Amino acid sequence: MRITVLGAGSWGATLATLLFENGHNVTIWEIDAKRAKDLNERKLKPFKAGDLLPEGINVTNTFESFNISDAILFVVPSDYMRATCNLLKSNGVSLKDKLIISATKGIENKTLLRMSEVIESVFSGVYNNIAVLSGPSHAEEVCRKVPTAVTSASANYKVSERCRSLFMNNFFRVYIQDDIIGVEVGAALKNVFAIASGIVDGLQYGDNTKAAIVSRGLKELAKVGVALGGKEETFFGLSGAGDLMVTCFSKHSRNRAVGEAIGSGRTLCQAQNNISMVVEGVKNAVSAYEIGKKLKLELPIINEIYKVLFECKNPLVTVNDLMTRVPRQE
Repeated sequence: MRITVLGAGSWGATLATLLFENGHNVTIWEIDAKRAKDLNERKLKPFKAGDLLPEGINVTNTFESFNISDAILFVVPSDYMRATCNLLKSNGVSLKDKLIISATKGIENKTLLRMSEVIESVFSGVYNNIAVLSGPSHAEEVCRKVPTAVTSASANYKVSERCRSLFMNNFFRVYIQDDIIGVEVGAALKNVFAIASGIVDGLQYGDNTKAAIVSRGLKELAKVGVALGGKEETFFGLSGAGDLMVTCFSKHSRNRAVGEAIGSGRTLCQAQNNISMVVEGVKNAVSAYEIGKKLKLELPIINEIYKVLFECKNPLVTVNDLMTRVPRQE
């Protein structure tokens, strides 16, 4: 198939390479013209995504490839999803009758829309052609062909299957399901708990504390997901518990690293400046907090992380407040 990948960051380059090696015709669209030129001329390596891009992958800053592609893969930061969609539409790009895949993890701040809903809000009538690809899958490992399992979810089961057929190979296993809501919520909110997990590391607490954050975080994640229309069982699969574990424990996790810096005494701004890539959990902490308020959900960890990030609450006070909450049944 002819596939255009939006985003030439680490994950976008990794997925583009995987698709190319699976035998597809792949073009990467990069918004930065100079970066697109340098990548196309093999003068630049994608961040942490292994070696130079394969020679057969074209990188462009123009829009010609979109209308001749069979599939469009979004791998842009969630904060830029709407702006990217608007840019495509204003340049005559149509997504009608194309397979649309979102590998972007996030919930839009102001609207509280999932990424598939943002795409639908700009390109009306395409929702049933959207699949979401998510699960425990760091680019640093996928590009080395480390065995990995993810989920393809869509409101249209056949679309999930089409997405799987593009990506599946002997080291990248893809499961399919129809709970697109649950998969997207899990993908977005797990980053908030990864920040909490990093704070635990920065405070030099131990495994007991982190296990409490991960297990109770999963409970909160599922509570939000079910309230938004997802299925509870989804959160105990790859896009829920699986993604939560890898993000909370991995040395590759940007969100965990930001949390660790904050737990060590740095400000949010200082912590983010030490990382060269987008940290989705910071923006998603706002969305998670606002969803909790809107739906009147009790989300103690999410609420406390929001206060640490945006109200300068001392992480030590946060831990004490979580530990001394009114006793209750699990």
